[in-house]
Amino acid sequence: MKDPMRILLAEDERTISRLIKQVLTNAGHEVVGVQSASEAVDHLEQSAFDLVLLDLNLADGDGMRVVTALENHVGPKPPVVLMTGEGSIGADDPRAQRVARVLAKPFELDELEALVRLFVA
Repeated sequence: MKDPMRILLAEDERTISRLIKQVLTNAGHEVVGVQSASEAVDHLEQSAFDLVLLDLNLADGDGMRVVTALENHVGPKPPVVLMTGEGSIGADDPRAQRVARVLAKPFELDELEALVRLFVA
């Protein structure tokens, strides 16, 4: 692997979050896990990340709130992978056009690992 990444994981399902964090940490990445859009925005304002893995539906609302905060953020904007169980979000969906990739749930962990490798510097 090239350089390990610092990844922000915004996922409110604890089991899914724990599995993703374990897999990506084992791959050498630093993963900061949060469970809400508010926490994600706070972390993005305070710290730099190389990638954001973002659940569309978080406990405190729409994950797109995080994307909007990033768009308005001065400074580096990490790519966002939007994870969703909301059927398929096609390329013509306005939400898909605002993020780097959309990952439909359920997904295999090796599919996630392959996707993350696309963003490794």
